[in-house]
Amino acid sequence: MTVLRLLGYPVSNYVNIVRAALIEKGLEHEFIVTRSSQEPAFLQLSPLGKIPVLETSEGTLTETVAILDYLDDAFPDVPLRPETPFARARARQIINIVQVYVEAQVRQLFPGVFMGGENLATTEVAVRSMLDRATTALARLLEPGPFLFGDRPMQADLFTFYNMDIADRVTRFTYARSIVEEIGGLEQWCAAMRARPSTRTVTAEFETSFEAYLAAHCATYRPDEYKRSLSHA
Repeated sequence: MTVLRLLGYPVSNYVNIVRAALIEKGLEHEFIVTRSSQEPAFLQLSPLGKIPVLETSEGTLTETVAILDYLDDAFPDVPLRPETPFARARARQIINIVQVYVEAQVRQLFPGVFMGGENLATTEVAVRSMLDRATTALARLLEPGPFLFGDRPMQADLFTFYNMDIADRVTRFTYARSIVEEIGGLEQWCAAMRARPSTRTVTAEFETSFEAYLAAHCATYRPDEYKRSLSHA
């Protein structure tokens, strides 16, 4: 049997996507809390020094998309990609939009939200503009029923859920707006995703680690404020 070891930090949305995928597919694995590093030994595992890293019996893999495709190809019993070529392309389209036009955009605001720094007003304006386009596009594309491509979560659900979670925290804090609410029609999908055993496992460890991370970075963001905003949404 292939031995799988996931190296990563529970605060990372990309690590959490892979961890949730492993759980959804019912694959035995070991999760080892690991931070990104430029140390030579870690660069042997991850050429860019990034997480997540998946250790397999054949070697190591990095980059979340590549890892998830490997898991589906190597362990096809519980696929996380749609069956038809067109549906797979649609799923990848959603993943690309979420990664490039949502997650990569809000990541520019992490210093002033999660890291105790400040964000330039020009950066906030530029990010807001791109998010406006992204939410409009995703409102056209996302049609949960109850999940994006059927009756259980797939790759596109995991990418969207974990990246939208962090993005929504940033947009509520920075702009007093919810990117999830602006897309619309995602209430039942969000509830269904949060009810998954994989989500409960992953988010429980995320919340604990995230609070410690914010405290260590003297961040102005507070998770309890986000939870209150959700309860009044």
